Order: sequence, then C-alpha cells, then structure tokens
Amino acid sequence: MAIDTAEISRVSALVRDLARRDVSALSHDDLVDAHDAVAQLARLAGTLQARFAGEIARRSSPDLPGGGLARQQGFGNAGTMIARVTGGTTAGAMRAIEAGKALVPDATPRYPAVAAASLEGDLSVDSAALIVTGLDSLAERIPEQALRDLESKLVAKARTLAAADVRRLVARAVARADVAGHMEREKRQHAERFIAWKEDHTGMVTFSGKLDPVTAAPIRTVIEQIVTQQFRARRDNDPLSPDRRTVGQMRADALYELSRHVLGCKETEQSGVRTTIVVRLDARDVATGVGLGRIDGTDQPVSVRELRRLAGDAEVMPALLSDDGEVLDLGRARRLFTRSQRIALLERDGGCAKCHAPPEHCEAHHIRWWDRGGGTDLDNGVMLCTRCHHDVHRQGWDIEVSHGVVSFIPPPHIDPERRPLIGGEAALELDNGAWSRAA
Repeated sequence: MAIDTAEISRVSALVRDLARRDVSALSHDDLVDAHDAVAQLARLAGTLQARFAGEIARRSSPDLPGGGLARQQGFGNAGTMIARVTGGTTAGAMRAIEAGKALVPDATPRYPAVAAASLEGDLSVDSAALIVTGLDSLAERIPEQALRDLESKLVAKARTLAAADVRRLVARAVARADVAGHMEREKRQHAERFIAWKEDHTGMVTFSGKLDPVTAAPIRTVIEQIVTQQFRARRDNDPLSPDRRTVGQMRADALYELSRHVLGCKETEQSGVRTTIVVRLDARDVATGVGLGRIDGTDQPVSVRELRRLAGDAEVMPALLSDDGEVLDLGRARRLFTRSQRIALLERDGGCAKCHAPPEHCEAHHIRWWDRGGGTDLDNGVMLCTRCHHDVHRQGWDIEVSHGVVSFIPPPHIDPERRPLIGGEAALELDNGAWSRAA
C-alpha cells in the first residue's frame, strides 16, 4: 500500500497536540509508562524516516541518469539531502540510510529480522544501522544461513540494549564470525595510524589523529586512570580552591605530565593509579596463534597476533584463560580484593557490570558487605562504577552471581515482579561460551 502524505500529516497533527501537553502532573509510574510508549513511537517514526532514507539513497546512485535523485535536487549525495530536510546531521542521515537498507525493497527485505523488529518499534534506527553495517561487512565472507542466524541473534539481543552497547555487541559478533577478515582490518587500521598537530595564529595547538585499538590502549588506559584518580581526589580538595577542570582539561594535563616525566624534567608520582594494561586471551588460541582476545577498556576484539605484540611490554599483563579458570577466592582473609581477583572480576564483568562503563571507571565491591559477613571472593564481588554502586544501595537492587554470570534484581518499585537482568559480559554476548574463541 502506497503512503499518502495526508496520512502522515494527520499523524503529525496528533503528535503535535501531544507534544504541547504538560507531563509534570503525571505520577512516577504513569511518567515511566508514557515515556516507554513515546520511546516506541520515536522508534517507529525513525523506522518510517529510514524507509524514506533508504529509498532516496537507492534512487541517488551516481550511476543513474542525471546523477540520481539527490543530485537532481541540488545536493551532492543522499546523506546531505536527508540531513538538510530533517535538520539533523549527515552522520545521522547515513545511519538512517543504513537502517533503511533492511526495509528496501518492501517485498523482499534485505534483512528480514531487522525489518520486522524495526516495524514493531522494538529497534531504534541507530541499533538497526549498526546491525546492518555489521552484517554487510560479512555478507560476502560467510554462508548465507550463517548470516541469517547471526542476524536473528543480534536482533533478539539488541532489543534490550542501548545503541552504545549494540555497537560493542555487533563488533564482537562480527569479529567472531570472520576472524580472518577481522585480522585484515586490524592490519589496515595499524597501517593508517597517525598523529598530527598544528599551531594556529594564537599559539594554540590542535592535535588530531587515528589509532588502531592496540596502539591506543596504553595511551587511553594511563590517561583515563589519572583522570579517575583526580576525580576521586576532588573530595579532599580545599573548598576555597576547588578543582574546576573539565574532563577534557584533565586529560590534556595528564598527557602533559606524562610527557614531562618521560623527558626527565619532573618526577611525577601518581599514587593509586593503576596503569597496567590487561589483555585477555584463551590459552588454546595462544597455542594456535589464531583467535580473538580483548584489551580492558577497548570495545573492539583484538586478534591473538596483535595481542602478542602488545603483551611484549613489561607493563602489560596477559591473562590466559582456561576452561575452568584459576581459583582466586580468598574468603575473609582479606577485606580488599587482590589485583588478581580484580582482573578475574573484569574478565567476568567487562567493566561496570550494570551500565558497562569501562574498567578504569570501576572498583571491585562486595555484594554482601564485608562488615556483615561477606567474603572477599569472586562470587561475592562485582565491578561497579561509582554511580551504579550508589544506585544499587540507594534504590535497593539485589545482585546474584551464578555460574559466573551476574544478575541484577530490580527493587519492587522498578519491577514488581523483580525479574533478573543479566549484567556483565554475558549481557553483551550472543552465546555463553568463551567469547574470545572464533565462532
């Protein structure tokens, strides 16, 4: 059935009327329920716009007569045309085009599972675009049935995730599905690395560059750990001279201090800052030299070949993972989690087990408080960022660990049925097996 512009206008008029209504008088429960409905409406509107974006892109191929629709309308390409009409960014327009690929043509959608979820309002444009882009990268490299199976799994998982987590989910799944292709991309990324800077007429210097994940890992780890430590130190600052630096300014200062230290101009001691980079590999993959691992704080999986290059550094700790793993439980002999236990918790949780914040923003916390009898062992430990740690205690969340999987049980005021939500790395995995092994 063709779309009638008058129909769209009628729906727009209804939404326009709703947008003018006050929501401040709603109860908490009604506000949350209404917001859920609005979110689904936004996803459906995004899907409708993506359908148009996909069709505009299809009709704007430069091989078509006159250079295609976008050129005929006075735009350089479909992305520019869509961004101008929607008032959004070109990047957003390109995401809409990618999501639209799953919907065009309507009779035989390119990715039926993505299309079905999008048309139900269960998948955002950003998430749909991420899945389509990932599947496109595999389309010529894996069997058709394997591609369809992966599509179904990604869609099922992505329904409950934010786009940032879908990005990580897709990156891992694509790497596992095509290890050889992933290694080729790593090689290209390493060859394309660069850092550049230029000084303007005022003396300000602008740095720019691109780094592959392995090259970036030690830089990111050190700087982010320094910034995290300085944020914690703010609590002890003199209130008459508070530290008002932004995160960006702290990062710039951290890079400056590190460079001064290397030059020997100044001795700097970053007390309490963990600058060890942990790389995680499956022991069998290390033996064969083929497989995938990861670097703490880096979303992209990394091949064993590249991890070996990084692990040659004395400040890098390789964590070799067997099927049953090393026993690290120390009971109540110690209150603080050891360095090895923290590494094991990060292997399970990835970072913050609840919101997936990176490892450098997290600390190991006792699920059952130590002063109430909780042991300092892996089944009683969880990695949480400061915000989630406070939320868990203030809101009354329960945490359980079973067979190496963390679950968060919401308080009754959030979910009366208290249905467990999977956390940690398991929340971002399609399968429960060793994630670093090739699929």
